[in-house]
Amino acid sequence: MELRVLRYFLAVVDTGSMTAAAARVHVAQPSVSRQLRSLERELGAELLRRTSTGVQLTAAGRRFVPVARDLTLRAAQGTELLQAVSGQSPLQFRVACPNSTITHLIAPYVAELGGPFTDARGCEPDQVYERLLAGDVDIGISTAPPPGGMAARRLGGRRISAQMPASHPVAQEGGGDLELAGLLDHPVIVSSRASAVRRALDTTLYEQSTPLRPAFEPQSEAMAQALAAAGHGVCVVVDHPQFDLSVRPLTAQGRPLAISLYAGWDRDHYAHDEIDAAVRELSDWLMANDGGRKPGSRSPAPPDSPHHG
Repeated sequence: MELRVLRYFLAVVDTGSMTAAAARVHVAQPSVSRQLRSLERELGAELLRRTSTGVQLTAAGRRFVPVARDLTLRAAQGTELLQAVSGQSPLQFRVACPNSTITHLIAPYVAELGGPFTDARGCEPDQVYERLLAGDVDIGISTAPPPGGMAARRLGGRRISAQMPASHPVAQEGGGDLELAGLLDHPVIVSSRASAVRRALDTTLYEQSTPLRPAFEPQSEAMAQALAAAGHGVCVVVDHPQFDLSVRPLTAQGRPLAISLYAGWDRDHYAHDEIDAAVRELSDWLMANDGGRKPGSRSPAPPDSPHHG
């Protein structure tokens, strides 16, 4: 089974046509068709059904698609590793994470230290590890721990803060940490229940038998900050302040209120050790920069040891 023939097969799957696939791989159409017939004989199963309107996958073909993608992906990864080992090119990793993590963690880290991350693909937090399992990226970073079976490391914590205009009574009280209970007499702006910040608030207030009734529940933290700047209340976020908002890190019964960030990757990844080293460095950078917070607020808990599910 030759990798180039697997690439021909995947080109047909992606384009739905022998002719279009041949153009994509820069090979004559009769040659592509002949090579795929040979692959089917080798496998002992028909993968493609040729019709007058194009090409369709058979049941066996549908089952074979993820296998073909995995084989070609691993071959490409192997080539990349050997080129890096021989000094021909540096190792480069792709990351999937929420857009706010790109903005406030990955991009600043790369800008300051370079780092081995060459692409960061934004997605919803609950889709991060799906992208990783699909082979789209090398590392997933989310507020939830990776599923069992993955290599994982807790990167550290990001403090949750209350942000409001300087003229707001909460800002007028002074700087420093703010007890969560002190917010409840003011309109609160916080993301929907799908966000890690909202879950942390809901859990903390549930333990205190105090319900949270937000005045606004925007989908993005940037919009929460905009609403706070417009005078609609105090926003509760982890993002850096915008619109000249004042910041007070939140505590709950004296303890810093924070969310955790986790990194996960395939424990059988060809560059497992290099990814682990890169994640360690990212974790150290996050802790040194204290999650991007202003000086004077307390640090989140240190990162846990790496583990394998």
